[in-house]
Amino acid sequence: MIKRYLFILLMFAGLASLAQDIEFKMSAPSIVSVGEQFSLTLTLNAKGQDVKLPELNSFDILMGPSVSQSTSIQIINGKTSRNVNYSYTYILRAQKEGTYTISPASIKVDRDIIQSNTVTIKAIQGKQSSSDNFFIGYETNKKTVYKGEAIYATFKLYSRVSLTPVDISNPSFEGFWTQDIEVPDVNQTHTREAVDGIIYNVYTFQKKILIPQQTGVLTIAPAEMVVDVQEKVGSQNMFDDFFGSYRNIRSTIKSKPVSITVKELPAAPAGFEGAVGSFNLSSSLNKSEIKANEAITLKTTISGTGNLKHLGTPEFSFPPDFEVYDPQTSYNHKVSESGISGSTTFEQVVIPRFAGEFTIPAVKFVYFDTSSKSYKILSTPSFDIKVEKGDEGQSSTVVSSLSKEDVKYIGKDIRYIKQNDIKLKEKDLYIHGSLPFYGSYLMAFVAFVAIAFVQKKRARENANIALTRNKKASKIARKHLKAASACVKKNEKEEFYDALQRAFWGYLCDKLSIPLAELNRDNARATLLENKVNEETIDEFVTLIDHCEMARFSPSMAEQPIDEQYKQAEKLIGKFEKQIRKKA
Repeated sequence: MIKRYLFILLMFAGLASLAQDIEFKMSAPSIVSVGEQFSLTLTLNAKGQDVKLPELNSFDILMGPSVSQSTSIQIINGKTSRNVNYSYTYILRAQKEGTYTISPASIKVDRDIIQSNTVTIKAIQGKQSSSDNFFIGYETNKKTVYKGEAIYATFKLYSRVSLTPVDISNPSFEGFWTQDIEVPDVNQTHTREAVDGIIYNVYTFQKKILIPQQTGVLTIAPAEMVVDVQEKVGSQNMFDDFFGSYRNIRSTIKSKPVSITVKELPAAPAGFEGAVGSFNLSSSLNKSEIKANEAITLKTTISGTGNLKHLGTPEFSFPPDFEVYDPQTSYNHKVSESGISGSTTFEQVVIPRFAGEFTIPAVKFVYFDTSSKSYKILSTPSFDIKVEKGDEGQSSTVVSSLSKEDVKYIGKDIRYIKQNDIKLKEKDLYIHGSLPFYGSYLMAFVAFVAIAFVQKKRARENANIALTRNKKASKIARKHLKAASACVKKNEKEEFYDALQRAFWGYLCDKLSIPLAELNRDNARATLLENKVNEETIDEFVTLIDHCEMARFSPSMAEQPIDEQYKQAEKLIGKFEKQIRKKA
């Protein structure tokens, strides 16, 4: 008994799902002339019976229904599906002017009654003749806008005769930034519109978003189209009258120029950089607690509708001890009649070089809101970052392990009031000419000689250390390169780039006698130039270091095989040795 009920439930569920898949659609022209014959078509994707039309008091039914059937077969992933469509066509004629909504029609499918959608038809007292059987034109949704505000433009062909487009010459849109919108195939879709009481078939060839880049009156210059118009030839005999004889007449048509008035934006607050539209702002940091020399990524997203492709990069004020890389910009934009919508994302990699607690201040984003005609200000949050001292091995890749937080004040800047007994000297008691006076001169001379001796000795020792480090620079660099070579064999990319950085920064530190804490790209470049190293070699070095940094913290950036980069690094060390030794 339970199985029987279950079977019945499943059967009704199957029938319900079948009924949900059935589509019964009504279609008709959106505009017609009074007295004009037109088709009202009902389409069903199943076999039905007993079609019923709603009340059509304002229309004459001249013919119908004319029934036709079409079948399509699809094979997807080895599965074959068969679709059958039935069409029921009626020929109608509007009796008088007006806008009419035709209620749903109905049809019976098995035991179910299926209803169609409704359609709206506008009937006009159309003209029967016109000198313009076809023309083209650009149409815009706005004629007056602000600079940077988007305009929606369409290029249409209006025709009452049979013709074929041959060639189109578009205007240059001078003064506008343009973005195309995808349009359906004009050979398969068209609409009907009334112009001065005459109904045309309308074909849309182009849709564009135009964003004015300057103020004043900007003109969309005329477009040109070459068409072949089908024209009936006068009959020569009875067979021409029966079968018809036609020829193509080539014609060139031009659109009318379109003028757009572009207004200057109102006086802008500080921070405005040309963003026009409606936007949202979000910003996030992937880490707030890290070690020195580790990378963090600051991600900022501006979303909404407007001139998203013209937005400037947010200018964050990073602490001076942060190494900052150029932001990577990604776009997720959709272009439609409403404009350019979506988001623009900026990702910026920064590397704190010292331990401590830092703050990245908030950044303001100012835009002109086209709906309220006013400026609006958005702001990112401020980010607090706690940086701990990095590992000894890690910090030695670029900077010294000495942290700014390790520096302590020896003295104090406040001297307190002395409260003990103070010995005072008698007035008119002078030290000039006394024994202590000459003794102080002698002590100062002795101290000067001692300091000069110590300084000279220290300079000699420093020179020897620098010389020793200079001689060993190449040996130490090749030691690190050997470690990088081992990483090549194991395909350990992150360790490879780390060893490569150690090799070059350590080499330059020893070779050029630059303290490791002071060594950076700009300092290295300047010192290499002073040592007469070729600019081409310096550029090669900077490119390699940048690539290593980005590859360590953004592995997707590493496109060149590491074995090739290893060979390049060996050659670069050799170039440094030759050029720096030659100068010395």
